[in-house]
Amino acid sequence: MKEKIIQSIPTLLVLAILTFGQGSYWCMYSNGSCYGGWVSHIYPYFTNPLYDFALYSLPLAIILIFISRTLFKSWFKLAVWLVPLLLLFIATQPVAPQSFLSTNRDDSARLAAQIFTVLSLSLVAWKYYASRRADSVKV
Repeated sequence: MKEKIIQSIPTLLVLAILTFGQGSYWCMYSNGSCYGGWVSHIYPYFTNPLYDFALYSLPLAIILIFISRTLFKSWFKLAVWLVPLLLLFIATQPVAPQSFLSTNRDDSARLAAQIFTVLSLSLVAWKYYASRRADSVKV
């Protein structure tokens, strides 16, 4: 039970980011009292790219709840170094596109989340099949 609670932390974190993103969007565009405050200042720089990253990482976060503990540990080793690297990539992108073919911070957040999700699911699938294969050889 304790393992499943720990494995649900990424899902809870993603859902909290999605809720904050939607709440700040509502505050910015439906409620005039937030405009000019700290929410409107951080929205294009942090909140919107983080929302996009969390939205594209949601399927992975849900899958992480149901995998075994050893698979979760191997995924966590990947996530510890890959997530800061991807967040650094997102932070180095401009907020608005500079030319016709350049990307902005929102596009780079979507791309980074897709790369993270594909790499994570590939690792989980590879470790799962490797553990199944090792179990079948023992028998």
